[in-house]
Amino acid sequence: MFSNGRKTIGLFIFNPHGDFQKRICRGMAVRAEQLGYNLAIFTSFGKYGSIDRGYEIGEIMIYDLPQYDKLAGIVLAFDTFSIPEAKERILEHIEKSASCPVVSLREPLDGVNNILINETVSMDGVMRHIIEHHGKKDIAMMTGQRGREDAEARLECFRKTMAEYGYPVRENRVFYGDFWRAKGPEACDWFCQDGTYPEAILCANDYMALAVIDELSQRGIRVPEDVLVTGYDGVEEGEYYDPSLSTVCIDFMDMASKAVDLIHRHQDDDEIETLNASSVVIPRASCGCLDKNSFSVAIHKSRIHKNEASRDNLDMQFNFLTIDLSGVRTIEELHKGLSTYIYNIEKFQNYFICLRDDIEGKSDDMHGYTEQMHVRVAFRDRENLGDVDIPFDRHVLLPKEFVSEEPQCYFFIPLHYLDNSFGYEAYSFHGEERYGKPYVRWNISVSNAIYNIRFCIKMNDLISELENMYIQDVLTGLYNRRGFEKYARMQFSQARAKDSTVCVIGIDMDGLKPINDIYGHHEGDSALRAVGYAIQEASLLGQIGARIGGDEFEVIFPCDNEEDVREWIRVFEKSLDKFNKKSGKPYEVHASWGYELGIPTANDTIASYMRVADDKMYKNKIVNKSRRKETFR
Repeated sequence: MFSNGRKTIGLFIFNPHGDFQKRICRGMAVRAEQLGYNLAIFTSFGKYGSIDRGYEIGEIMIYDLPQYDKLAGIVLAFDTFSIPEAKERILEHIEKSASCPVVSLREPLDGVNNILINETVSMDGVMRHIIEHHGKKDIAMMTGQRGREDAEARLECFRKTMAEYGYPVRENRVFYGDFWRAKGPEACDWFCQDGTYPEAILCANDYMALAVIDELSQRGIRVPEDVLVTGYDGVEEGEYYDPSLSTVCIDFMDMASKAVDLIHRHQDDDEIETLNASSVVIPRASCGCLDKNSFSVAIHKSRIHKNEASRDNLDMQFNFLTIDLSGVRTIEELHKGLSTYIYNIEKFQNYFICLRDDIEGKSDDMHGYTEQMHVRVAFRDRENLGDVDIPFDRHVLLPKEFVSEEPQCYFFIPLHYLDNSFGYEAYSFHGEERYGKPYVRWNISVSNAIYNIRFCIKMNDLISELENMYIQDVLTGLYNRRGFEKYARMQFSQARAKDSTVCVIGIDMDGLKPINDIYGHHEGDSALRAVGYAIQEASLLGQIGARIGGDEFEVIFPCDNEEDVREWIRVFEKSLDKFNKKSGKPYEVHASWGYELGIPTANDTIASYMRVADDKMYKNKIVNKSRRKETFR
């Protein structure tokens, strides 16, 4: 993979913007580079709410991209996955193809290396701190989703420690949350349903703790003066919150580094290890261990201002990105729409859009990735390379000309509309830690732009098809009268403007009525097709041929002299002779013709040339009638 001769580790993770995910990606990027490995991060933004099932399928296609048998190591962050089918798909690929060391983070898996959090003691340290240092007895616990292993283990640790100190846990002192911010109000309602709040609320992660603090503040309950609140995980936001959040901090950077070390250590053996991540209690203002007016508040306010300004700028930029991309009609134009806004992606170094080789085709069956992919948008070293189309084997992830010799670290994120896969984005970031933040709004805007481009292609094809139906004679495949009037007039005007020679030929099939009357209209249609085919077979460059009536045809083409016209007539008549000899029909197909050749003057029109040609054709028709002794219409 990556075509630079280095071994590649694959990290499989959801939601790369999450705090845990950022630390894992950062830690692995640093350690992989130190040991000389490439790092390929296969990620998607996952499921939100009751989103369409097709969207989920499109999100997890990215996990079919790599060659699992070519990976030197695999790291799984399955507890970040919001689409269970993605886990199953990855495990199937591993079982079928992978022969490298596999490491699971935070979620135990049989038969692979595991780096886990010792949940049986994970809450013990912060609980003892609340009980022994702050003297609290009435303590509540907000854990995660019911039945989730880490949530239940943290709750069990809470109950065990409370029992050790002889403190009861009333029914309304345990609440199952969501490991996110949505249930802060519901939790506070549950805890104070008897009219009193607990002395302390322990939360099984930081996001729930921040939601609880927000809700308590809305209700006029002070933290930590009235209620102590603690979290778990040590997310960066908690450090700069007001009050700063007391928490249990898991060293996820260390966890990530240990994962790479496990892979490196077991490259040549099948040994399996289980390690525990280290954790530490960090007391801050939310439990009363720091002065709320300490310098951390000033830092917090500065950080809020900076983040708000950055967020406002991103909102504005991405809104205008959506507007600009809505006007993109071709893949070639896509890089222009992105070039104004991509520099808002902090620290990005390289950015490529890799699309299926049939992206501009008509097929609606676009699942997964084609064997050959094409880089169609390229920003290398932050420089826009313009309109590119570089094919490459999908299994190398990127064309070799975009891959340098040093260890690579790239994010691969799917581009799709519901379950229609368009390709993927590839990001790399500069700086010591080789990590930046992909944005879901950016990804969705790009995906929607590609969908709109494909929609425009289909609409143009449909319009072209409808136009052809409008101007084409279905029976012969030539233009009909409308088509001839449209395009012949244009060609005639060009000949007049350029003082060039043009020829107009009027053709009338001989004896169509007797064929229809004696042998039926289906045979008449066959005879008309033979004339149409003869016109096409005689075709010269720039020719426009049409069936303008029942048995009437017109042809116009640019030419140099009359010899070109005689050659055209020779080929036309030879084609009809071949039909008569080989058709086995009980009748022969013939046609009469006449032409007008010249350089159009200001007084000439396509209609005047057609009248002269038709006059000559009718004279020839009389001669042909006499010569063949046939009865013509």
